[in-house]
This record gives sequence, structure tokens and C-alpha cells, in this order.
Amino acid sequence: MKNFFRLFVLLSLTVVYANAQTNAESFLNKMPGLPKDSCNITKTEVESLTQKVSALIDQTENEIDVLNEKANEKGHGNEEAAKEAAMQQMSQQYGLSQDEMNKMKSGKMSAAEKQAMANKVLQQQTNMSMGEVQNLSKMSDAGKKAYAEAYATEAQATAQANPNKQPVNQSSMNMQQLISAQQAVLGKINANGQKIGNLYASIQNDPDLSKMKKNIKDWQSKIMSMTGVDYGQGKQMDSLAVLIKKEQTKICDKYTPKYRSALRQHLSIMKSSMADIQQLGEITGELTKAQTGIVPPAESTEIRKLQAIKEYLTNLKDAYQFKLCFPEEN
Repeated sequence: MKNFFRLFVLLSLTVVYANAQTNAESFLNKMPGLPKDSCNITKTEVESLTQKVSALIDQTENEIDVLNEKANEKGHGNEEAAKEAAMQQMSQQYGLSQDEMNKMKSGKMSAAEKQAMANKVLQQQTNMSMGEVQNLSKMSDAGKKAYAEAYATEAQATAQANPNKQPVNQSSMNMQQLISAQQAVLGKINANGQKIGNLYASIQNDPDLSKMKKNIKDWQSKIMSMTGVDYGQGKQMDSLAVLIKKEQTKICDKYTPKYRSALRQHLSIMKSSMADIQQLGEITGELTKAQTGIVPPAESTEIRKLQAIKEYLTNLKDAYQFKLCFPEEN
């Protein structure tokens, strides 16, 4: 009976863990291992890897589409909540009552009511009435300067006399902290993206690779120019074919290991960035909630993770791009 109970608990935990896995974690577990470092591989093996990775890319794209649809549905459902939250924030910021906010939303306000509300908001924000603002606009430049100096002196005196009257806006401080944290994590993610791009660019932009590819192209052009007309150039064509194969082999031997190294580093960076993407999603969620009162859909973060996985798979699919010839084709 005890053994049965233990088995039941183990199975339950396994089910819970499986359900707790995110879409990204599921795809990470499905990914095939890195390909061989050697160019000693058959065309069938290359095609097998390409097909497996292509299938995973298709699955990833389909999952991203599904998550996008869910995120859009939730986004549409949050529009009204966002509007309501914005109105509430405006009410708190400008000191307007619920009745005043309802009148504003209805759009049925008289000119006098609009004037009174504008005056109240101005008084709340600047401690000036609409009449004072209008009078200020009619002043000369010297008068405006004198008024501004007097206003500043009065504000400073008020602050010194009542140092605790204006409490620190904790919400604003938290917002700044969140924005700083968001920028830091986003900077880290972007730096990793640049690092990944440089891994592959250093291979593709290698001048030796360009030179060898040009040699192959030139030799192939020479063979094509000799094809169809027999002037005893068969041996020369055979010699060129040998040169082409040797150059193709050199390319594979030199650049396939380099590309595999880039893939290995890409995979490591991508896996470590999952935590950064998760953190960015959480911070962005807090910011959005603070600004609009709504929580953005969790699918947005998962989509970003899947896009990072898809980028790796796309490069993995080209693991044997430098394998330019196969023994079985001879």
C-alpha cells in the first residue's frame, strides 16, 4: 500500500511538472543535439537533420501564431479596462471628483462647467486661477519676469515652511526604478543579440572563404565553356574538377567546425537569455499595470522566447552549409 501511495505521489508530481512546462521549455527539450564537427557525413544524414529542424521551425511558428491570437484577444478585452484606469489616474492627478469625471466622459458639459473644471485643474497643478493666467498673458516681458520671480520665491517659502506638506511621490519613484530596470535588461538582451549576430558574421565575412568560393565559381565557368565541344580539353576539364573538389573539401574542413562552434555559443547564450526575457516580461507587466491598471498577456513573453528559439533553429538548419560535395555523388 505504501509503495502504491509513493507511486501515486510520483506520478502526480510528474503530471504537475509537465503541465508547468512553458512552451519555450517544451521546444528546448525537443531540439536535436549539435551536429558532427567532421565533414565525414553522408547526404542522407544532412537531409535528415535538415528535415528534423525544419519541422521544429514550423511547429515554433505555429505556436507563435496561436499565442499571438490569444494575446490579441486579451488585448481587445483590456481596452475598456485601460480606458477606465486612465480616467481614474486622471481623477487622482487633477483632483477631480467621480461626478466630474462622469460628466467629462458623457461629453454633455456646458461652457461654464468646462471653464470651472479647467480652472480647478489649473489651480490644482499650478496654484494659479484661469484669471491669473489670462492676466499674465497680457503682461509685458518685464512684468512676466517679475511675476515668475515672485511666484518662485513664494513657492520656495511655502516649501520651507511646510517641508512635509508635499509627500514624496512613491509611485513616480517606483516607475523610474522599473523603467531603469527595464532598460538594463533590454540592453543585456540586445547585447546578446549583437553577440550572436557577430558569431555568424565573422564566418560569412571571412575573406578566405570569399576567395575560395570565387575560385570554385571561376573553375566551374571554365568547365562550362568547354562543355559540348571536343577539342581534346577533357584532361583539363578533369583537372579543374579535381581542383573544385579539393577547394570544396577545404571549405568544409575549415568552416564547418567554426560554424559548429558558433552554434554552440549561440545555444548557450540563447538558453541563458530565457531568464532575461522572463524578467523583461515581468518588469514590462509591472510598468503597464502601473500606467494603465491592466496586466499584459503572459503570451507576449512566451512569444519572445519562442522567437529566440526559432532564430537558433534557423541557424542550426544550415549547420552543413559548407558541405559542398558528397562521395556518393561521384
